Amino acid sequence: MLAFRKLSPYSHHYYVVTHKTTIMIDPQTLIPLGLTAYEAGAYLSLLGRSSLTPPEVAARAKIPRQRAYDVLASLVAKGLCIEYGTNPKAFAAVDPHVALEYLASETAADLERRKQESAALATNLAVQLAPVFAQGRSHNDPLAYVEVLSGAARIAHRAVALAQGARKSVNSCIKSPLILSEQQNDAFMRTPIASGLRYRSLCDEPTLVDASVRSWLAQYRQMGMEIRVVPELPLKMQSFDDEIVLVSMQDPAGGPPSFTAVAIRNRGAVAMLNLAFEHLWCEATSFEG
Repeated sequence: MLAFRKLSPYSHHYYVVTHKTTIMIDPQTLIPLGLTAYEAGAYLSLLGRSSLTPPEVAARAKIPRQRAYDVLASLVAKGLCIEYGTNPKAFAAVDPHVALEYLASETAADLERRKQESAALATNLAVQLAPVFAQGRSHNDPLAYVEVLSGAARIAHRAVALAQGARKSVNSCIKSPLILSEQQNDAFMRTPIASGLRYRSLCDEPTLVDASVRSWLAQYRQMGMEIRVVPELPLKMQSFDDEIVLVSMQDPAGGPPSFTAVAIRNRGAVAMLNLAFEHLWCEATSFEG
């Protein structure tokens, strides 16, 4: 029979003892599966016995006695223990292989539901708030056309949104280290190309040392992207429809690469940067894959 005890009144760990082994268990390891600290402690206390009454669970798990009934009822609802008997009530743990697998699947399903609800809420709010934003743009603000983005996640999200919103053309300067993930790069390039607009990319030689970069560039060239190569690019830049340009600059501080990007919605600035792109494009060589 298993013997199950808490190490001390001040310890958060439990141990299960068999005649051969001692297994250390921390209730905190169960919390990511959707249990509270009290529920985790109660479930672990049940594992070492065939059944326990609520007062026994409270004593073994070191939880307030008045909370034991609620905690055990919650464990029953979550499929981690079963209740039987009425006088007195007793509870028994469900096999961890069954209970924890079910709990994990329920937690994953709940996260997916919340993800979908958050996405739907964001979409609905964006539709409702768009007129307010548009009205605010009617006021003359000398900095309204400048948007500063920090952090790879924000830059990647904005870049993909701009690319997917392009209707005429995209000019892109590709330079390592890359900011976008493989999935984000696919969204950044595949959607505009599929829409039939002109998509031109300049890539520098150091970036093409990476075989994976050469591979996906070759795929996009087959889809219709125009690609040329230059010895070196000073920075990352993408322009969209001659309306907006996104310039990403690597922060000079040491450590892992980090970036700050500036999105500029100003035709003069976009035209000037596109002139630089055209100059490099004319001197570049064809990408051979």
